[in-house]
Amino acid sequence: MKCHPEYRYFLFIPGYICCFFIMEHLVPSDCEYWVSYCRLDDYIPFLDFFVIPYVMWYPFLLAAGLGLMFHDIPELKRYVWFMIAGFGFSMVFCIVFPNGQDLRPATFAHENFFTWLLERVYAADTNTNVLPSMHIIGCVAACIGVFRSPPLRRWRLPILIAAILICSSTVFVKQHSILDIFAGIAVCIPLWFIFYFRRPRAKRKTD
Repeated sequence: MKCHPEYRYFLFIPGYICCFFIMEHLVPSDCEYWVSYCRLDDYIPFLDFFVIPYVMWYPFLLAAGLGLMFHDIPELKRYVWFMIAGFGFSMVFCIVFPNGQDLRPATFAHENFFTWLLERVYAADTNTNVLPSMHIIGCVAACIGVFRSPPLRRWRLPILIAAILICSSTVFVKQHSILDIFAGIAVCIPLWFIFYFRRPRAKRKTD
């Protein structure tokens, strides 16, 4: 069996996790931060069951990466570098410009499995370092990679639906302001030009 050197791209995952918790330590929830908020946030309801798509973000990114690794190495490379650049920029931005949101409910109206899980999400992922949203950047990267890959054509609709649910969950569980979503999309635009613009897919060799 041949060894897949592409596995090394998945070292990005532990690297990202380490950098994320370093950032959380440098910009904790009790520091002074700029509050991410707009009036649209007041019209978005708190829906605790959206914690499920929220925590599915990591498996979602991993699944997209594995699909690309086994079917489309060139797109895997662009996918990973897109996230490295996007997440890296977001972390540096949050350290230089500390930001956070004050949208989380003080208490839950009722206790259930979803609120239990959400309490753990809140404890692990503080209300700081939210703009731009890395959830959004990761979802956009996965959609671009899958949509550009002919072998993954049948997964385009499922990946799009999952991405929409995950992006929506960020505001429904009050982990992000809608401003963070807009900022995440704004970061993705120049990244698309850097990694994809005028980079047509190489023609595949036929037998």
